[in-house]
Amino acid sequence: MFTNNSFDVQVTSSTDIFPELTQGVGIFVPLSIFDNASAGFARCAAAWFYDPPSSPASALSASHLQVSLSKTLNHYRQWCGRLSYATPKPNGSHNNRYQRIWVTYSTPTDIGIPFVTARSPKTLSEFLPSISTRRASLKAWDASQLPAAELLPKSKLSISEDKDAPNVIIQFTTFACGSTAVAIEITHCFADAVSLSRFAKDWSHMSRCLLRSEYLPALTPIFDPQRLDSFAAGDIDTFSPDPSIITKARSLPQHRYDWHLQVQGQPWSTHTPADFDTSLTLSPSTPIPWHQWDTKAAVSHRVFHFSPQEIQNIYSLATPSSVRPLKITKHDALLAHIWSQITLARQIPENTIVYVDMTFGLRPRVSPPLPDSFLGSPITHAAIPYTVASSPPSISSLAQTIRKTLAIFTPEAVANHLHDVAFEVAPQKVMEGVSRERTCVVDELGACWCLRS
Repeated sequence: MFTNNSFDVQVTSSTDIFPELTQGVGIFVPLSIFDNASAGFARCAAAWFYDPPSSPASALSASHLQVSLSKTLNHYRQWCGRLSYATPKPNGSHNNRYQRIWVTYSTPTDIGIPFVTARSPKTLSEFLPSISTRRASLKAWDASQLPAAELLPKSKLSISEDKDAPNVIIQFTTFACGSTAVAIEITHCFADAVSLSRFAKDWSHMSRCLLRSEYLPALTPIFDPQRLDSFAAGDIDTFSPDPSIITKARSLPQHRYDWHLQVQGQPWSTHTPADFDTSLTLSPSTPIPWHQWDTKAAVSHRVFHFSPQEIQNIYSLATPSSVRPLKITKHDALLAHIWSQITLARQIPENTIVYVDMTFGLRPRVSPPLPDSFLGSPITHAAIPYTVASSPPSISSLAQTIRKTLAIFTPEAVANHLHDVAFEVAPQKVMEGVSRERTCVVDELGACWCLRS
């Protein structure tokens, strides 16, 4: 491995990509309740790595990707527009309250998507072992060896101090060995991991059809944020919330941390934005327990590979024939296994409550369910508890706890939660999950982030 652990990326060009087909009429659309709530999240990002081409004819080129991207954006044109906070209206709908985000697109002032072309004098294999190697001898691979942050520009995204910041940034990097990387990042209020994956698949489908001179695909992403809001319980456009619905929503197993609240001893200054109206009366919340987070402790980054047989073995331990009151998934079982090992390694005192703060999607949890093609960030968090005992917990009991907690989020519960967040003064300030000594933060797609203190 290179000692400086850097790709030494050099940017060779940057151009803004717009939809191939233009529309003359500007469109102004409010984002959904949960889109607004996720605006303060870290940007949603992913990178795809490709082996060197088998022949020059099959090589990826920046020009081809730009053309296919432009055609794909005909179906994602809102991502090329501008996000902004709407001016609050005292008697307006839930979309006209304080710090509600709208998108304006299909106008002459659209920002487009910056497409950055870059190159690295290094070979990718020096940083990223092959899949076969990671399956066999590097099953707990040290991912800090991969300087993935260099694959995307250090640029601000929308809903920041830069009013002209884009919503999406893409970088295409070519390595000395011929390998390539395509990295995409997008502001979280526009896309969760499901939406980002959908876009990547649509773009790759468009690219493949162009390369093969085939008919272009009919892409069908759905951008209709208010469809999600329509599932909210009660009347969310009235002046005040329904107390009975709020009570039900606040009883859900979730944390409510105030991201803007100054806490004594916190490791850095408050996160309150400069333009935040501090005179507003905010809903009840909990100060972030910074005392549980040692920000100076060493942190490592590992990517674990589990074989199908290992997953099956863990699943068998989580689902003994004698105990099957709930339908446990293999993800539940794997998460229970990892969680139990983390709890043991941290040597948490007996009778301490620890949590997994799990991000999960709401598309299948409304009735009728929304398809995966529904764009946006319809996600929330569940605080899954476990009380540390004198003996290690069984994988089965932890998996049951995970499934029982998630089962609480029925369509009715999600409707109540939507009602609650719709009346939140500033949805971006409420954080439902923060990594610390007694809490792991995970998502239902399999990623797990844990801080050791």
